[in-house]
Amino acid sequence: MINHISGNEAPENRYSSEVFHELLRALSDETRQEILKVISCQKEICANDIASNFKLTRPTIFSSFKLMKRVRLLSSRKEGKEIYYSFNKEYVIGVLESYLNRLKTCC
Repeated sequence: MINHISGNEAPENRYSSEVFHELLRALSDETRQEILKVISCQKEICANDIASNFKLTRPTIFSSFKLMKRVRLLSSRKEGKEIYYSFNKEYVIGVLESYLNRLKTCC
């Protein structure tokens, strides 16, 4: 379970190191990087449209979606039978800035 720190913390301490490490772990996979490229170019995109861009099995693609949602790289919403994904840009930037601020103050 990823440990998000409360919003009352100073900006440089808002996210735990675990959050940062999980985010980097999710981004370390080339397929997930490619998925993120496809999604980040759109406001939101249907899961099936994303999957059609890859020559991987649907279970492989959908397990990547699940992991990326767990670490909050992606948000999703369901409309009928379709699931639409979007990139959590502000959240990702917040985590990265928080970690960089921590590095600036500790070293």
